[in-house]
Amino acid sequence: MKFITSVIGGYVLWIIAHYVAANVYPMLCADLTLKGFLMSPFVVATPHCTALRWVIDSGGNVITSMWVVLGAWCISHII
Repeated sequence: MKFITSVIGGYVLWIIAHYVAANVYPMLCADLTLKGFLMSPFVVATPHCTALRWVIDSGGNVITSMWVVLGAWCISHII
């Protein structure tokens, strides 16, 4: 039971990280103004924007894998 709780906790943390990064990225790295558009080629290479993109990408991959694992687990228990 402790293992299952830690696995679910890990997925919840990834979901939170992905949600926060996906909502913070537009504010910090892709502002919807003319200034934001002009600054985007310079801001996109900054460490915080690179880290946010990594969290968004990796978080999406982990969440997708979570659904595959959950589906496989459900099918294995149905059959």
